[in-house]
Amino acid sequence: MSGGADSMALCLMLACWCRTHGHRLIAVTVDHGLRSDSAAEAGRVAAWMAARGIEHETLSWRGVKPATGLQAAARSARFTLLIDRAASLGAAGLFLAHHMEDQAETMAMRLARGSGPDGLAGIRSRQIRDGVPVLRPLLPLLPERLQAHCLTEGQVWIDDPSNRDTRFERVRIRLQAKEMRESGLGASDLDRLAQAFGRLRDWSETRLTSFLIEAGDLDPRGFAAIDLSAVFGLLPPLRAKLFSGLLQSIGGLDYPPRAERMQRFLRWLDDGADDRVTLGGCLVWRGRADRLWIARETPREIGRKVLCGQQLSRWDGRFDVTWAGAQPAWIHMLTRKGERRLRLTGTVGGSFTVMPASVRASLPAVTDLDGRLFAPHFPDTWTSQRPLEADLFHIEFRPAVPWVADAFRASRDDRVATNDYEWASG
Repeated sequence: MSGGADSMALCLMLACWCRTHGHRLIAVTVDHGLRSDSAAEAGRVAAWMAARGIEHETLSWRGVKPATGLQAAARSARFTLLIDRAASLGAAGLFLAHHMEDQAETMAMRLARGSGPDGLAGIRSRQIRDGVPVLRPLLPLLPERLQAHCLTEGQVWIDDPSNRDTRFERVRIRLQAKEMRESGLGASDLDRLAQAFGRLRDWSETRLTSFLIEAGDLDPRGFAAIDLSAVFGLLPPLRAKLFSGLLQSIGGLDYPPRAERMQRFLRWLDDGADDRVTLGGCLVWRGRADRLWIARETPREIGRKVLCGQQLSRWDGRFDVTWAGAQPAWIHMLTRKGERRLRLTGTVGGSFTVMPASVRASLPAVTDLDGRLFAPHFPDTWTSQRPLEADLFHIEFRPAVPWVADAFRASRDDRVATNDYEWASG
């Protein structure tokens, strides 16, 4: 939270509701360290919360700040800090104070960029991120109502000076609000437009979730096989959305492939020319029985990541990994070379050999200090220590954009909305 009128109003409302229903509320301020007085402002908010008997925490964005794209980087860092903290608390929800004008500004920015239907659905009122419900209950309200609520409750607030900095696109849009209203693009008009596109987005997600359940095999090891004939039964926009979500998940990307590259990919599907293509960090190929396979591409340069005891690591944008061994180890892609090494051990079984070679090569592998190679998704390849049995190793496919029910709820939906209106309650 920034201490603005909207975030303060949300906190007061939540505090009243939590006291009535016996829930715990924690107000969280993220100090980005971008202004000299940001720490003092966070302290002021903490004092306001203490005076009202509301628990409060301040989280800090540490590390080197980028020279360009600062607001986007700050939003991403802030959201990550809040989601991680909410998850660690086991919070019932992360409440954000975005209001109707935030929605309208988001819509205006996306209209100017030529966003498609999903982008024009605007900010979601509810979604799940990393298992944490994210809720925006103030989206139907104008900021004047939130300011009036603060005045009624005798609560002052902080006006963030960055909200007047015309270097930022959102501020420039805000300054054009009067002209937009006169052109029929006021906050309520844009909100109605967002709701209409939101209903279209909800329908398409429901349709594609059902499609994946019926016509797709989504392997928890991070690859997919899709019934190609069923794909051609989808409308072209749904087809594009389907593969955009799958490629983003399997490729471990923060953002989906660019529109022009997706169009080339869809033409490849229609033409049936080459057997395989690469896109978004993925290898896609036509297999037997009219199956379309999607797996992580195996790059020429294979990066290795050090695993240390009891430390949760994020690998390749796709996997959460924990290594509890006393000695460090390295995680990397298996590759064809590693696959040949495993075959020489004579330990690989049927589940290993029936899987397409391109999939096997893309899966994670671990090398310990003694040079022993393990493929964690194939327990019969673990030798000597057998770390799986000893609970030394845990790995889980957790892409930035989960597939099936959440496959199409890309984080880009929320990266356009900027202000420091974040709350966690549990």
